[in-house]
Amino acid sequence: MLQNHHTPKPSDQPDDWLYDRSVLGWLLNPRLSKQLPFLFQIFSLYCNLYFNITGKSYLKGGRGLFRFLSGIFYKLSPNRYLELQLSGYQVFLNPIDMRLFQVVNELASQDTDTRILPDLLAEGDTFLDVGANHGSFAIVASKLVGTNGFVLAVEPQPRLAIALGKSLTANALCKFKIYNLAVGDTDGEIELLVPIGTSGSAGVYPEHSATHQHNRFKVPLRRFDDLVDWQNFTGKILLKLDIEGSECAFLSGATKMITALKPTLIIEIHPTSLRAAGATGTKLKQLLQELGYTRYAEIADRDRTYPLQDLNTDIQRNVVMTTS
Repeated sequence: MLQNHHTPKPSDQPDDWLYDRSVLGWLLNPRLSKQLPFLFQIFSLYCNLYFNITGKSYLKGGRGLFRFLSGIFYKLSPNRYLELQLSGYQVFLNPIDMRLFQVVNELASQDTDTRILPDLLAEGDTFLDVGANHGSFAIVASKLVGTNGFVLAVEPQPRLAIALGKSLTANALCKFKIYNLAVGDTDGEIELLVPIGTSGSAGVYPEHSATHQHNRFKVPLRRFDDLVDWQNFTGKILLKLDIEGSECAFLSGATKMITALKPTLIIEIHPTSLRAAGATGTKLKQLLQELGYTRYAEIADRDRTYPLQDLNTDIQRNVVMTTS
């Protein structure tokens, strides 16, 4: 899942970026923080005091405090999800996943990549969220495509798939479908590695997803072409692909759909996870070109497109790709 753009040092924790004020700033808003259960209000109070007193941008001690408080919450209410009412959205969050704080930014801020969706989706369109996590993109899209549109989300982590189901039930104007599994270039079963602290770095390649303390469990693995009735998708197709190194495998397993429907693609370029998968940026670009993609644009400047062969795959970010 797209995080910050720095290249992590070996000593970095994969969730370090989540303790930055740019992620946690919304906790300083009483209208939002007061909606949280008491234990999370304690975390919010600590954020307020620390940032205001020190003036620093990184929350020292935040990781330990969050894990302690969220652990107590989970023991008391193992099946409960956090529920927040934002401007225009009602969202359900996994309380033991620190990434929940960035989800609020993705739904409430104009500075995250979800801001591009109104330019790419309209009434009756289909949105595919592959690697949905909490489903920020899917939640936004579920309103944009209207009553005649369709949202399909793929998320292998069970707690996140449940949270997304609750959020889409509360928000969606359209029909939707959630697949709680992994997608690739074969059918079977695969081991998913989920770093403790942030679900956004979950994947199947140890060099990326198992560099620090993590959980692991088996999930079903399917080819998208065979899993989904994609021939009945309506309107324009927008595909968001963010699966921590498994992008090439997904594309190989979705060749029929992509060739037939030519979806606009929002894809995460992640050099670290590509290397962990034994792939390269060159290989990814070659596969995309074989599928018909010719141009890309940076999300912050989508009106300016460039030849796909010029894409710099050494910088982590999301980009938009088209077949024309």
